[in-house]
Amino acid sequence: MTIFTQHPHDQGISYFEHWAFAIGIAWRLLRSVLAFAIHALFPWITIEKQLDLEATSAFLLERNDFIETAADKTADDAYPAAA
Repeated sequence: MTIFTQHPHDQGISYFEHWAFAIGIAWRLLRSVLAFAIHALFPWITIEKQLDLEATSAFLLERNDFIETAADKTADDAYPAAA
C-alpha cells in the first residue's frame, strides 16, 4: 500500500473515488470563495443563493454525512455483527 492509497483504502473507497470526492468539494468551495471575494471588492454584486454561507454549510454537512455513511458501511462489511 502506498501513501496515495492508504487513506482511501481506510475509508473503503478507491484512490479515484477519493479524488473525485475531494475535487468536488474543492471546486464547490472555490466557487464560493470567488463569489465572496468579488462581493468584498464590489459590494453591490450579490452572492448567488447557492454559494452563500448557508448553502455552503448545508453542502459540506451533506457531503460529510455521505462519506461517513459510506465509511460506516465499509466498516460493517469488514466486521459483520456476531449472529
